[in-house]
Amino acid sequence: MTIVAHRQDTAVRYRIYGHILSCNARLHELELTLPPDSTEHTDLRIQFLSSSESIPLPSSWYLTVSLADGTPWLRYAEIASGYLLHFPHLADFVYDTSSDSIRCIPQAKTPAHTLHHLLLDQVLPLVLNYKGDEVLHGAAVVTPYGACAFVGPTGAGKSTLAASFLSAGYSVLTDDCVVLHLHDGHIVAIPAYPGVRLWDDAISALFGTIGSCAPVAHYTPKQRFTDTRSAASFCSSAVPLVAIYVLDSHDTEQGTSVSTPEVSQLAEREALMTLLSLAFKLDIRDRRMLTREFDFLHRLVTHIPVRRLTVPDSFTALPAVQAAILHDLALSC
Repeated sequence: MTIVAHRQDTAVRYRIYGHILSCNARLHELELTLPPDSTEHTDLRIQFLSSSESIPLPSSWYLTVSLADGTPWLRYAEIASGYLLHFPHLADFVYDTSSDSIRCIPQAKTPAHTLHHLLLDQVLPLVLNYKGDEVLHGAAVVTPYGACAFVGPTGAGKSTLAASFLSAGYSVLTDDCVVLHLHDGHIVAIPAYPGVRLWDDAISALFGTIGSCAPVAHYTPKQRFTDTRSAASFCSSAVPLVAIYVLDSHDTEQGTSVSTPEVSQLAEREALMTLLSLAFKLDIRDRRMLTREFDFLHRLVTHIPVRRLTVPDSFTALPAVQAAILHDLALSC
């Protein structure tokens, strides 16, 4: 594992999800947007430590997230300094709530790009939830009407749909993690960082040989695709949210495969319950957080349309899906 470390007084600084991070290692996935001596307040401090460092594992965990085969993927524990997020055989992340810092203690064989992925796409959304942000598992793009988000479980096709808008010339706000803020009475979607995580067949179908790719993590063949044709491919400013689409994937085994996209309105109660289930939560026992999240999402579903979107299982259908979304937005905005 190779991590380029920096002295703490010259830590590299980034802006992501509306927050400023300082880090003792270069995060190549992020753009250097702030000088080390910037006067802007640092929201989070990131430290990558040596694999020789150790942290005693707690005797109990308040939550374990497992893979489809039952293998534990992520374990959560509350510790004296804050929270421990344990990825078995990969790394431990300690979030110190008093100092707003995240320490990463990797396993010896975990590559740097895997650690960066775990930090940016798994740990950071959970920490931002603790800090007061509302964070949904989804992607978001910028349309002529405003930002629209695609949410749903892993494998629903959120990134592929966002990438199809990118290939058609629209800007991407975020992939896999949608951070929402209330600003001047409006709910806005906050930009993440350039890149969309895609399978090779999606990259080939949507972009051919255009753009650049980098591995996401050593345990997945997914690539982090960056469109190099235009700086406008990634939107770096907040955009008012105008709609959310809950992706409902086809299911050929159940006989529900569709050949054309289908859009339908969700009732407010169903929309609220769906979004609550798709929100990142660091501590599911935190009643104040749960109340804050419920109130925010209730406001969202009463002011912003939430639709169910069924997408055909074909790359060739994606232009029709885009057209259906843009038509729906034109009618509701």
